[in-house]
Amino acid sequence: MLAYVYWHAAPAGMAAADYEKMLLRFGHALADAKSPGFLGNASYAVGETPWLGEAGYEDWVWLEGSWALDPLNERAVSGPMEQPHDAIARATKHGGHGALYYLVAGEHEIPGDSKVFWLSRPRGIDWREAMPGIVGSAGAQTSAWRRQMVLGPSTEFALITPPGTSDLIVPKGWTSLAVARCRLR
Repeated sequence: MLAYVYWHAAPAGMAAADYEKMLLRFGHALADAKSPGFLGNASYAVGETPWLGEAGYEDWVWLEGSWALDPLNERAVSGPMEQPHDAIARATKHGGHGALYYLVAGEHEIPGDSKVFWLSRPRGIDWREAMPGIVGSAGAQTSAWRRQMVLGPSTEFALITPPGTSDLIVPKGWTSLAVARCRLR
């Protein structure tokens, strides 16, 4: 399973509610497009991340695998999706940042309000040995995602946890940044 994640911000002077309405319109159109391999999508209002530099939005699109990227890319900008895509693309403050992640632990589900712990590890450390303990420290309903091929500016790992998760136990040398997020509906 693969996740395409995209971070972006609303422009200054635009009401958050108006931007979110356009974003949700695009998200609903994407879900209705029935692209092959598409498993779902969700948009979240998020706190600041280093790669966005401010509070903004995080969109997740879950796919069966990398083979589903080409049809998704085609459908996301054409036909009935062209207008909703172009509207939100024009409104976005700057180009945004995207990354690809794949599921390495836990079960896929489309979470509601949640917290993401963005993790980085020291060079030379085998993440496979450490990940079960890290995921276990977060408790139930946690999924762990690993960035693909260093595509994107974000950290190597994303652990999605329930919103009340206070902290993770990470091995020495690892870094962890917790970002709360609220699902847009």
